[in-house]
Amino acid sequence: MATATNTYQAARNWQRRRADRRALARFAEFWAALQQVGDVLAEAERLSKAAADNSSWRGKGSRHWTVATADEVRSSVKCCRSSPRVVSAQAKRFEPELIVRDWRR
Repeated sequence: MATATNTYQAARNWQRRRADRRALARFAEFWAALQQVGDVLAEAERLSKAAADNSSWRGKGSRHWTVATADEVRSSVKCCRSSPRVVSAQAKRFEPELIVRDWRR
């Protein structure tokens, strides 16, 4: 009986460690995606600051679609600049809980 209990406990511990590794991997993937979003926003901000707001770069044959102006890009980046900071702060705050609960509610 003691051997069956030990085997059962070993199996449960293995399953728990596997779930912890999976939760850590999910959080690492989420964090990497969040960092990529921040990098893309920083790049868009850098490019929008360097862009001259003239109509020559928009192209002459664009009848059916339009390209955002540099001012529109600047305002969009400005609006969403704080969102990744808020999400990353919340993610760091809830990181232990997300990992322990395996991303369940």
